[in-house]
Amino acid sequence: MKIALIILNYNDYDNTSKYVNVMKTYSIINKIVVVDNNSSNKDELVKLNELKCEKVDVIKTDKNGGYAYGNNYALKYIDKNYQEKEFDYVIISNPDVSVEEDVIEKVVSFMENNENAAIASPRMHFVNGSARRSAWKKRTFLVDVASSTRLTQLLLYPFFKKGEYKNEFKENTLKVFATAGSFFIAKHDKFKEVGYFDENTFLFFEEDILATKMEEKGYEIYNLNNLKFIHYDSQCIGKIMNIFKKQDILFDSRIYYHKTYNKINFFQVVVLQILRYVRKFELVFEVFIRKILKR
Repeated sequence: MKIALIILNYNDYDNTSKYVNVMKTYSIINKIVVVDNNSSNKDELVKLNELKCEKVDVIKTDKNGGYAYGNNYALKYIDKNYQEKEFDYVIISNPDVSVEEDVIEKVVSFMENNENAAIASPRMHFVNGSARRSAWKKRTFLVDVASSTRLTQLLLYPFFKKGEYKNEFKENTLKVFATAGSFFIAKHDKFKEVGYFDENTFLFFEEDILATKMEEKGYEIYNLNNLKFIHYDSQCIGKIMNIFKKQDILFDSRIYYHKTYNKINFFQVVVLQILRYVRKFELVFEVFIRKILKR
């Protein structure tokens, strides 16, 4: 059994280097590929290259095409350069996480014993130890309308909650629709069969799109809630992108997902476009209130 770990880096050398130095000591991991997503810091790649060793490869994308593009770049690199050493599993991971080796072993063991399981992950936790949102149900159009703005969350609260798992997280093994992209383990052959990630989104909804492609093939995704990893939230995206730009990217991805995979009509697209501007209007007041509170 061979396992490759992919770590997507963007201007986050400190977290990436700490993570690599821990993960390369894990015997269960055979190869680590650090993919720099065309960082804007000029010396980022120079520093990352210092991590290279027999177990660690460092590569760089030709552009910052977002989460899906960067991870796919590494997945295709593996396929091209290690054809004779086909990996049984690939781990997709942010650099700002922490996970124990025995957790990885237990997730892989679960997948080995469940033929239809294509993706599995431990439960995500905050650094203080409390559990956090790790997975969610399928985003129907109505559920996503309900979650698009503060106003719709309030007015359509019952539909908003329909998109979330709640008491189900008490189960040790939970079959889910989608799991968070900050850390998960996938069977390489099944991941490759669905064409890896869809690169038409820059950020957001990558997990939903991947889950839809897995569902179409009859494959399953699991959260193992008796196991955990910690996500520290380095907030790299927040540092380089203002909240209004972030909302545009979120709504672009939301509309792409629903048009392409849920086949929504023209009028439904218009509804989402209107909600884009409702959310931006809300943000104007949220930013103002935050500034007032800081004073």
